[in-house]
Amino acid sequence: MNREMRRLMEREERLQKREQGNGAQRKLPGGPSRGGPPVERSPWWIRLRTFFHEVRLELKKVSWPSREQLIAFTAVTLIVTTTLTLVVFGFDILMKEAIFNLLQRR
Repeated sequence: MNREMRRLMEREERLQKREQGNGAQRKLPGGPSRGGPPVERSPWWIRLRTFFHEVRLELKKVSWPSREQLIAFTAVTLIVTTTLTLVVFGFDILMKEAIFNLLQRR
């Protein structure tokens, strides 16, 4: 099942729940005035637990690099950073000397 079909199914389920819903739902303040339907809101600790659970599930889907790839990426990063630092440092020294030479000629 692809993402689009899953979203469509979730939307249909929400619409069915809304049609079957009773008046005992807890509503956010200003629900109808914001243009949308009233929304049921659970307590903060349940929302926090759900958030961390979803984060954990998403992290399981991540394609993590192997140890060898991580070492290679780290080495490349350090080499490029060192090289660029030296280039900028050299350029800074050259520009400083050029400016001092221009000022001493006057």
